[in-house]
Amino acid sequence: MKSKSTKIILSILLILLSYGFVTYKILNFNELNELSFIPQYYSFSDFLLLLLVFLLMIFNWSIETIKWKILIDKIQNLKFYTAFKAVLSGITIGIFTPNRIGDIGGRVLFINKGNRTFGVLATGIGSFAQFLTTLSAGILGFILFLILFPNKIIINPIFNITTVICLTLILLILIWVYFKIKLIKPILLKFPFFKTRENQLEYFSETKSKLLLKVLLLSFTRYIIFSSQFYLLLIFFDIHITIIQAYISISLIYLFATIIPTTTLIELGVRGSLSIFFLGMFSNNIIGIILSTMILWFINLAIPSIIGSFFFFKNRLIQNNK
Repeated sequence: MKSKSTKIILSILLILLSYGFVTYKILNFNELNELSFIPQYYSFSDFLLLLLVFLLMIFNWSIETIKWKILIDKIQNLKFYTAFKAVLSGITIGIFTPNRIGDIGGRVLFINKGNRTFGVLATGIGSFAQFLTTLSAGILGFILFLILFPNKIIINPIFNITTVICLTLILLILIWVYFKIKLIKPILLKFPFFKTRENQLEYFSETKSKLLLKVLLLSFTRYIIFSSQFYLLLIFFDIHITIIQAYISISLIYLFATIIPTTTLIELGVRGSLSIFFLGMFSNNIIGIILSTMILWFINLAIPSIIGSFFFFKNRLIQNNK
């Protein structure tokens, strides 16, 4: 009985931390004072843009749900709605943890206890695929930036070429590792957590390339979705740049936001700074750039984390009553 009470208290604490983090970010974002919510300041098309960004958020996390679901289907066949609740619960726990590592813990709670290691590994594979997508798009964006806008940043050409070559080599190595998961099995077995779960690790090391390719394609789909959300918000806040300038800048923002070590507490600040740096090369509307970054974070993470908290807490109550 004491154990169940402790779990309930911890669940409530995690949810409060999640809400607290979202509230802290909003209250400490001074640029929101520049945003007017008076309806007559916006046209009908502006509201359609915002509505589309919201709808794309649902589509974005639905794609992530499909991606995670196909990785664990052979272990535990979850209904789409259950998997969707698990993904949103993961956002709730992950939003205030370093590099959103808590995302794993939120998801695996919806998997049977004997299968939770599979859930951890499935989430890891899905995250790795998303990382490869961001890296690929970022490298392409960097190459296009150097070709189309060579005068925007004056850096030694040799340094630029060397950077592109190094990043491309790293990407190719990581893609090779992704399709040869069994190669990292010996590394994982060095950790106590995986030593007692070698059979489960063996299962994922034999994951078919066709399935991994499908996961990678879904990751690219997600990338296109949240990049497009960013672009739509730039239009909403009257940032007048071309679509090529926008998508190249967005690809570089996500690239550097991914490779720069951060904790979730400063992630939004890092993205804001990167947005000002890259998008600021093509637009002087700094307030609009910052607001686009903030609103995108709020729509894609804050709102889903609030919704996910209800699923998380309900799931914990059901499990504690069993």
